Amino acid sequence: MTSPNNPGPTIAFNICDRDGSPIGYDEVSRLATLTNPPIQLRTGCFCNPGACQDAISLSNADVLKNYASGHVCGDRRGVLNGLPTGAIRVSFGKDSIWEDLDALVAFIENVFVSRGETLVTSHSPEESADPNNTERLRIDELYVFPIKSCSAMRVNRWPIDRRTGRLAFDREFALVDTSGSAMRLHSYPKMSDIHSDIDLNTKTLTVTAPNHEDLILNLKKPNLSADHSISPEDVQVCGTLCKGSIWGGSKAARWFSSVLGVRCWLARHQDAGKTEKISDDNERHAYCNEASLLLVSQQSISILNSVITAQGWGRLVESRHFRPNIVVSSNCQGGNETKKQIDEKQKATNPEDSWQQIIIRGSTDVVELTAVGKCARCQMVDIDPSSGMKGNTLRALAQYRRDRGKINFGTFFAPSTPAADTKNMSSNNTNNNDDASEGNAWLEEGSEVQQQIPR
Repeated sequence: MTSPNNPGPTIAFNICDRDGSPIGYDEVSRLATLTNPPIQLRTGCFCNPGACQDAISLSNADVLKNYASGHVCGDRRGVLNGLPTGAIRVSFGKDSIWEDLDALVAFIENVFVSRGETLVTSHSPEESADPNNTERLRIDELYVFPIKSCSAMRVNRWPIDRRTGRLAFDREFALVDTSGSAMRLHSYPKMSDIHSDIDLNTKTLTVTAPNHEDLILNLKKPNLSADHSISPEDVQVCGTLCKGSIWGGSKAARWFSSVLGVRCWLARHQDAGKTEKISDDNERHAYCNEASLLLVSQQSISILNSVITAQGWGRLVESRHFRPNIVVSSNCQGGNETKKQIDEKQKATNPEDSWQQIIIRGSTDVVELTAVGKCARCQMVDIDPSSGMKGNTLRALAQYRRDRGKINFGTFFAPSTPAADTKNMSSNNTNNNDDASEGNAWLEEGSEVQQQIPR
């Protein structure tokens, strides 16, 4: 037992940025593991939520509000409603050496201590946007992810729901473990071996994996077996509960369990296919983390690859590391660059940071989208989508993309036109395919993308 004036070898603390806002313990822990050598920190409430609540001055109302938002012990939500949900703890024992303390102090100083300069280059639209800039880009790549965290399905042309902004069948399925949580690529790298293909005409989902026969599922019928013990009503995605139901029955469950080597089931978002009014964000986004449509630019990827090259951190990244729906082309290309050019790139903001509204003009449809937020990144971006091998992507992003406790890369978009107005818009659609009717439009690779910045 020690007194406050004579503390023991265990220290619990939090870190704030220069404006006094708390930095989440999850971000601190994540960045610590990216240092060389890695630092392992214990974070959270340390199996004592009552003492934790008292130590970080959370009221009972704060705790109930956090719980209502889906926060549970062990998740990665270090800050909610502007307040910390836990703390960071370091412990020193008989085997600790002075250099261990030096490494921790150096990490905090290098990463979190401000010396007056700008810490990040993730600027606001007002700081970085040129109001006269109406540059026209194009859709370079278009991706759908039928099963969350599994491999991307690249498409040349695909329907988008004007009500929600979600591509048809995107993140509509998830693999669920025995606890009811959606499985993620960074925890199960073999998910990169699972490829999906959707036939819009036959309404079938074909799933493939090495050394396994193809699994073909009917998108209109769940094919449930008599085993009703595998029918979870809730699927937990990053701490948020989403409605879901088992799809494909025991046949699909055995197939995915065999591929991944763990017991799991295929769940489909419960509200998939509904046409009535959408009542909440879970119905809009299916199993997407935050929003329905994610866009990144090739220029942003080029900037990141320049950082990786300058630091000598190995393999470069491609767009699929970030699991976007839309990749837009730009005039910025990588190549042999001087240190000055690399420094200038790191000072440049990612172009999509400033895009408040964009218009996509295809051969049959025009789609207007509005930016709704930045995509905060986690260890998922470290996983190579082709091989499942781990890289240094997040570590590189942390060098220049930290912004108020988050490491942002890519921008989320949603329909600019309210859902109630899409019925009138769909009447102008000249495509007779069922998937392009009733409020749907088509996106296409090669379509012109014009970014508009309100004056």
